[in-house]
Amino acid sequence: MKFHFARLPIVLLFVLLGLKSFAFDFDRDTVSCVDRVYEKSLKTVRLHLHDWEVSYPVMELYGEVGLEFSFDQVESQPQDFYYTVMHCTYDWKPSNIMFVDYADGFEENEIRNYEESQSTYVQYTHFTLNLPNDDLQLKLSGNYLLIVYVKEPVERIVCTRRFMVYENIVEVEGRVNSNVLGEYKKEFQKVDFVIKPKKYPIYNPLDELMVSLVQNNQWDEAYTEMQPSFVDNGAITFDWEDKYLFNAGNEYRYFNFNNLELNSEYVENIEYHKPYYYIDLVAGKTKYFEPYASAEDINGGYVIKTNRRNNNNFPEIQSEYAIVHFRLNSPSMLANASVYLYGGLTNYEFSPQYKMKYNMETRCYELLTFLKQGYYNYRYVVVSEGEGAAMDRYFMEGSHRQTENDYQLFVYHRNPSESYDRLINYTKFNSRN
Repeated sequence: MKFHFARLPIVLLFVLLGLKSFAFDFDRDTVSCVDRVYEKSLKTVRLHLHDWEVSYPVMELYGEVGLEFSFDQVESQPQDFYYTVMHCTYDWKPSNIMFVDYADGFEENEIRNYEESQSTYVQYTHFTLNLPNDDLQLKLSGNYLLIVYVKEPVERIVCTRRFMVYENIVEVEGRVNSNVLGEYKKEFQKVDFVIKPKKYPIYNPLDELMVSLVQNNQWDEAYTEMQPSFVDNGAITFDWEDKYLFNAGNEYRYFNFNNLELNSEYVENIEYHKPYYYIDLVAGKTKYFEPYASAEDINGGYVIKTNRRNNNNFPEIQSEYAIVHFRLNSPSMLANASVYLYGGLTNYEFSPQYKMKYNMETRCYELLTFLKQGYYNYRYVVVSEGEGAAMDRYFMEGSHRQTENDYQLFVYHRNPSESYDRLINYTKFNSRN
């Protein structure tokens, strides 16, 4: 019998010949499975459902709607960017399975879709990538890490983004419950839910099921190893009085600078000094002692939009970049603590570039950052310094049980006969409905 190599899939052909199908050699065990941008020239890095900017990066396996990834390379020569995807465990560590087991197509691909900015003072190249695509299709559910890298002048990862692929194999019923007991009732929320396996075999729920619950895409405060309060043959119940509580927080602060000719709400001043626009926001103040005030936010996200020069049909390439000046009033500098800008615009991280500096003259914490035109949510978060450093999201913002929040529930199953964490249900709850 003759072997016809031409008829074999390219990935299988590489395996049979002992060749490397992935040109960029990196140590999987040392890759941080987080949302992070390593290259300063990359701005507005986003991953969401196609044509739905404020959605979370979660798609259904073999579903009709895929994910859209995009970023801008600002004020530098466009580079050749490549990408791959890596399967991860439920707790965001590299899975011990090969690429050919969880994907069809090529392990290394180039991001070929890009456009130059139009009529903007700040020049940038806008890159987009859809997942899945003709070059890469996913075969398994679970957690994934999108890895974007360059090869010149040296091979290096420039950004990473987490996303989830789910199957709705089991049923979930639940609700956000703000009626918590005792000292927690004014500031906390909890999610009560029941998992119903139906005909899907789960023989030992305590060992085989991993459940993660996330508030507003903030994985750093997620519960990732929740234990059920009750198990019977038809249902796995999670209904604890005080075990898995979320601080409800407050509605996000917001501002909008899609129009550079007019000052919108919370924008104090707009000026152009070649080559940049400068946006001064109204100085904020602590909300800790203020009563709850309802406000329409998008739970930390942002939307790119422009009305500049009547260009609003293609905001991805027609929106301007500007230097935005954030200010937070504070009578004095906090002792042994720092203040950070926080939200989707910071990748929900506390990196040094979003650490605010205290200005003795203005008695404000201040920060200048480079943002693309649009509508933004943000918060001010306090992080203590030294040993035992801790984060306090609510020192400057306050917390109220009435706050509107999204909660994302991920149900993973590790079948004893399989080597990966299968995402068998994804359900989103909202505290208002």
